[in-house]
Order: sequence, then structure tokens, then C-alpha cells
Amino acid sequence: MTYFWRLYRRSKAFTIAVCLIPIAIACSSAPRSTPQIRIGTFNLQNFDGLNTQKLTNIAKIIENNFDVIGLQEISPIGAEKLKGSLPKWEFILGETGQKQRVALFYRRDLLIAQRVTEWRKVNITGTLRSPLVTYLKTNSQNNESRVFDFTLVILHQKGGGGKDSDRLRQNQSDRLGQEVIQYQANPQSDPDLILLGDFNSPSWAEQNRGLRDLPLTFLTKAIETDAKENCLKKRGQPKFADGRLRFSNRGTGCVIDHIAVSQSPKGAEEEYIPSSVQILAPQKDLGFSSDRQYFSEVSDHLPVRAIFKPKD
Repeated sequence: MTYFWRLYRRSKAFTIAVCLIPIAIACSSAPRSTPQIRIGTFNLQNFDGLNTQKLTNIAKIIENNFDVIGLQEISPIGAEKLKGSLPKWEFILGETGQKQRVALFYRRDLLIAQRVTEWRKVNITGTLRSPLVTYLKTNSQNNESRVFDFTLVILHQKGGGGKDSDRLRQNQSDRLGQEVIQYQANPQSDPDLILLGDFNSPSWAEQNRGLRDLPLTFLTKAIETDAKENCLKKRGQPKFADGRLRFSNRGTGCVIDHIAVSQSPKGAEEEYIPSSVQILAPQKDLGFSSDRQYFSEVSDHLPVRAIFKPKD
């Protein structure tokens, strides 16, 4: 854990002029009184960057709706292609998962990032994806007190149904929980910890037991269906009263793409803007003519976003 601290100390030497924006794409030269940062997760469904329409759609979704995003199921070629469509962004690619890796994309005018490590113990078989751990920092030239620095963990748990897959995800969750405990037990670790990605299970499922008893808050629990309503039975795809979709994966009809944060006091939960977590809807948020068009042209997953505000 001293490695985290060394990176944190070195990061203090970095400076970068930024303006943090609530929703707009363009960056204003005037300092904002309420800077915000939009953090999310998005499974791109086997993205290799070779389908031009899909590449254009994904780049537009990311550019218009995020400042930092963890991606799943992206190949090395796909990451390079996506970077070419997002000239103001940088990325860090995970080393495991062959052609279906995890990656971090972030706006280089808003943040600096340092790759820390990968939690290889979570990659039980060696053929899965190891969580990618990165330290990020926002910086305001005009108001240094509004800096938000945090450690981001991007994960993609074992997919598929059946008892073997469930058991493997459960073991992954247990090991992920051990990594979090080890990280948080070290007083030199940054207390602002954010875990996000494709968990391949609802937060309340047994497969996530290794995380639920830790000082972490699943922000996405607020947008899930009730645990008593087993979404895996696929009895229709749940929606909110206003018609907004209440699932992040079409195949399961569940919220399986999550954002979890270290709890208050001191944790990243303090910077979270209450009730801002959201599953972005194809028509309401992303500009598609229908849900069917989105799922046909982009992914079987919907992006999930939460908004954070640096403390005064």
C-alpha cells in the first residue's frame, strides 16, 4: 500500500488547468462555482473498433455524457480506435482478458491519471480480467481547495449463468473484498475509493456478498429493482414510473453494472451528489430513436453514471 502513497505524493507535483463542468461538453474559461465530475461505467459488448457506426455511437455517448469512464469488453485495437475518435481524451488499458479487456478513458484537460496496479488475485483462473486500479486527480488552477483525488477500480466479473459461473463470481467477490480491506486498512491509502464495472450480478445477489459487508455503498442500489423481485426470471424488463429503464443489461433485465464508493466520513461518498446515479436511457439521454435501435447498434448494456462534486 505504500506504493499508493508514493504515487499520491508524486501526484502533488503535477499541475493542470481545468474547468469542471456539470453537463456541457465545452470547457468555459471562467471558474465554476459548483464544479462537477461525471463518472461512469459502460460494457461495450465485444468492441474491436472495426464497426464504424458503433465506433461513432460510442464516441458520441462518451463525449457527451462523461468525464471519466470505465469500459469493459474492449480490445487493444478497439481502445486505439476509440482514442482516435476522442482527441481530447486519454486511456489506460488493462493487461488481462485477451480481446475483452477493461480500460479507463478520461478527459486530459480535466484530470491527470497514474496507473497503480491490477488486482491479479481477483483473476482466479488467469484467463479473466484483473481489476484495473488507477489514481486520478482533478485540479482547479483558480481554486485549489476544490481538487478531487480518488482511486478508481474498474472490474469485469465472470459472465454467464449456471452454478459454476455463480460460484466463480462469488469467489471473485470475496477476493475483491479482501483487496479492498487491505487497501482501506492502510492509513496511507487515499480514502476516496470508487469501484465500478460489470459485476454480472445485482448488488443484492449472493455473488456480491464479499463486498456488501464492507464500508462501501452501492450507489446503484437506488436504481435496482427490489431484491424480492428476481429480475433474472426475465418477466418483462423493469422500468420506473416515468418510463426510464430500470436495468443496465438487456439479457438479464437486471442492473448488473454498478458504481460503489467508500463510505462517509472521508470516503468518496462525501463527494457524491445525492440521487445523481442514473442508467442512461437510449431515447431520453442518448438521442436514439428507440431502445431497439440502441441495442442493435451499440451494446446489450446501458451506460451507468454518477456525478461527484469536489468538497470545499
